[in-house]
Amino acid sequence: MDPVTPFDWHRMFLGTEPPLYFLEILFRVTAIYCFAVLALRLMGKRGNRNLSPFENVVIISLGSAAGDTMFYPQVPLVYAFLVVTGVVALNRIFAFAQTKVKAVNVFLEGKPLIVVRDGKLVPQAMHRARMRPDEVKGMLREQGIEDTGVVRFAFLERTGTLGVFRYSKAEERAVESTYPAGIASEKPHFADQSDRASF
Repeated sequence: MDPVTPFDWHRMFLGTEPPLYFLEILFRVTAIYCFAVLALRLMGKRGNRNLSPFENVVIISLGSAAGDTMFYPQVPLVYAFLVVTGVVALNRIFAFAQTKVKAVNVFLEGKPLIVVRDGKLVPQAMHRARMRPDEVKGMLREQGIEDTGVVRFAFLERTGTLGVFRYSKAEERAVESTYPAGIASEKPHFADQSDRASF
């Protein structure tokens, strides 16, 4: 490796390649971008939703392959084309296997976990998901839920989102506030339906 001169401003900002290489970078970026968009289209509509852990690996792989090729002159474009094609092909193969073999689907993306049942947090499920109670409460707050007592079931989906089934208004009760510690709710909590009626 050639010795590096510290604080060589020309090298730091402009590099050592000839000026025409800037145009090559623009061409590389355009070519890889267009090819990656085409490849992602082949992955199907799921790419437009929240990604599963498996799909995140695919995106990271595509980003790594595309990024190196965009500005390293030693890396030919065909290398990136081959990597992107291979990653997308593997994605299609595994996606097909997921529709045919349940074990493959569960291994790649896991199962939804019930983190709230009958208004109460489920510690075992949160432990498996490596989540803290305040994280689950935060996700409930994002759905406008002030107390876990309004939740019949809350599923931590494979995409990391929270799916919630609520009790009817008549079945709601106060169990555990989702407000952060130190922040009190101004909404009265009802211990039972008789208290609700008398308020």
